[in-house]
Amino acid sequence: MIMINQLLCFDVDGTLRDNVHHQVSHSTYQALLLLKEKGYKLIIASGRGVDSLQRTGLMDLIEWDGFICNNGQVVLNAKQEEIFHATMRKDAVVNLIKKADQLGYAVVLKSHPRIITKEPDEFVYESQRFFKSIIPPVGTYQGQDVDAMIVYGPLGYDYAPFQDIEGINVLPGESTYADITIQGISKATGIQQLLQLYHMEGYVAFGDSLNDVEMFKHASISIAMGQGNQKLKEMATFITTSIDNDGILNACLHFHLIDDK
Repeated sequence: MIMINQLLCFDVDGTLRDNVHHQVSHSTYQALLLLKEKGYKLIIASGRGVDSLQRTGLMDLIEWDGFICNNGQVVLNAKQEEIFHATMRKDAVVNLIKKADQLGYAVVLKSHPRIITKEPDEFVYESQRFFKSIIPPVGTYQGQDVDAMIVYGPLGYDYAPFQDIEGINVLPGESTYADITIQGISKATGIQQLLQLYHMEGYVAFGDSLNDVEMFKHASISIAMGQGNQKLKEMATFITTSIDNDGILNACLHFHLIDDK
């Protein structure tokens, strides 16, 4: 039984909204409304930056109780006010760009403004279609603050050449990219910020990809989407149906979070 004092944490792409039509299904929306009516606190926990998440329209879909962005590096409260923000080590940024240049891979820097290190290639365009995202202009790193990075490589690539760069996490995605974040920071650490804010002790995690691993490790209950990454599903408490088959709703019904009407 999931208690009302558990924070409910939702990944975005492949969990709240699909990666084909880039929409939130009617059943997911209705489930979220019913959860709010029951008094649960709901947060978004995404690899997207704040600007990218804003473009999806999800931040205004319901009255969320907080937002985890860039896999834990930015945390916002219910009023979308920043309560935590970490930026990457400059030497880590330089070293990663150098390695990507050697391999011929493009890198997006989540800075102000965002830039990409080379002209977009097939991997960038494939990832853009997957997320329905915006490709930033080509630019050069000049020591500006960087919240996180994205490296674009072949589908299924393990990004092994990047794993030894000090100070970073490498999180291969479900398309032609990997999220690059700060070592020691994750969705789980971001969630801890909001647990402390609300004086709560535990949380339930909904996710589909490898950037949800740390969030799943520390969750009271972890729920993987049916179409999600196999490794994530193997560590989940429960595997629900796919996002195209009422996955969120069915999980909520399974755990009696909402009533079956």
